[in-house]
Amino acid sequence: MSKTAVSAGSTALRPGTGLARLLRENPALNIGQDEYNINVTANYGQTLSPSEVAHALRHHPGAGRPAHLYFHVPLCKYVCHFCNYVKRKVPDGPEGDAAPRIWTDLLLDESTRGLAHSPWLSDAVIESVYLGGGTASLLGTEQLARLLGHVRAHYTLSDDCEISLEGNPDNFQQDELAEAREIGFNRFSVGVQSLQSEVNAFAGRGHDAVMSVRAIEKLRATGRPYNVDMMFGLPHQSAAKVADDIRRLIDLEVPTITIYRLRNADRAGMGIGNRALWNVESVKSRLREQDLFPTLGETYAMREAVVELLLDGGYRPSPCGWWNRPGVYPDGNIPRVSRNKWQRHDSMIAYGPGAYGWLTGGGDTVVQTHNVADISGYARRLKDGPGLPLAPGRRLTGHEAIGMVLGFAFKANQPIDAARFRRRFGVELFRDEPFASVFADLMARELVEPVPGAPESVLPTLDGEALHEEIISVYFHQRVGGFAEAVCRR
Repeated sequence: MSKTAVSAGSTALRPGTGLARLLRENPALNIGQDEYNINVTANYGQTLSPSEVAHALRHHPGAGRPAHLYFHVPLCKYVCHFCNYVKRKVPDGPEGDAAPRIWTDLLLDESTRGLAHSPWLSDAVIESVYLGGGTASLLGTEQLARLLGHVRAHYTLSDDCEISLEGNPDNFQQDELAEAREIGFNRFSVGVQSLQSEVNAFAGRGHDAVMSVRAIEKLRATGRPYNVDMMFGLPHQSAAKVADDIRRLIDLEVPTITIYRLRNADRAGMGIGNRALWNVESVKSRLREQDLFPTLGETYAMREAVVELLLDGGYRPSPCGWWNRPGVYPDGNIPRVSRNKWQRHDSMIAYGPGAYGWLTGGGDTVVQTHNVADISGYARRLKDGPGLPLAPGRRLTGHEAIGMVLGFAFKANQPIDAARFRRRFGVELFRDEPFASVFADLMARELVEPVPGAPESVLPTLDGEALHEEIISVYFHQRVGGFAEAVCRR
């Protein structure tokens, strides 16, 4: 692929010799599907007890500063075989009918406790809100309205706050989207994953291509931005099939197409999620014996075929993996949720089982917050006593914090500016170690490139965007975050 930087104004983006060459030249970035669970958040740093996290939350100087607000809804109508996030299937019958109100009550309870515990939360400037999961849209219009009413009443939202709702095509077949728009949602996300019936059926998805197209038509009717999530590297996929899916989405003029590689690492074993069906060793072995998992080379051939089409369609990635048509969003064509979380790394306030957030600002310390990941345990904590449903978190300082923030900046696929890190951390990205060596290596491998006219800024190239999560893990989390010497402070 080309070394040209992936910028909104670039016109010279074209794949070249391919991702197969890129993987050969960068063996450290060859990460198999069973190990591929790379997160932008850090898995290093000082472990904090729940009481220490609570103390950090209470005393964080976040009043008046921009922040992102996230609610995790752990409900699903069905459980996809690849999904290892915190969720549970909604039961049939009266119990299932009551689930949306029960979970809305729990989320409202946690938010109310958070506001009482940390008064600065009501004064932070919320620039983006995201309801995800699970399947957030399963709450239904009445409960979603309760949640948004609570947010408006108790938090300070910016005038142009972006409020996103996530769902699946089968949740958006009637008037759900029009109703969501009416109560205040102004951005949407739908998890299509594939338009191939064989692929969806094998993965346990509850919709077909007809339902997906109908949902997209209803999304377009809202007149608001939305993204369609697609996966590559699934059983029964091929480069031709995945390309056909993307071609159809481009023809439908979908504003943002997000492309994700299959992750099949055991998040439950890491304490950060649920075990997917395909994580079960007996199931995994059977799928391997039947040769159903694509190889790493086949997986990236799918991505390369997709990128060819997206580039020809005028799409550009911002953030990495999120391919936008021109002019979908202002200021770098990046969604506000991604600008807050990744580009600027504002504090993220997160509610719900397994939800994680972070506390950040002008200082050189980052605190990662984590909620109890066990769904029943989360509910019991709220029902049986006072306090917040916190799990152990992490405190990152020095190189650990810089490595994490660099990872977020790379993910955003916006210029990484040395002046920002000089102001916040007192380091010179392109002169001090280990940063200078890391960026020199990335430059030599044509994974980043200087921003024209901005000598102290770099951007991921198209090759860098293709392997962004691997680069974040190897270069920023391991090489920067794991650096042993004390960080320079000026």
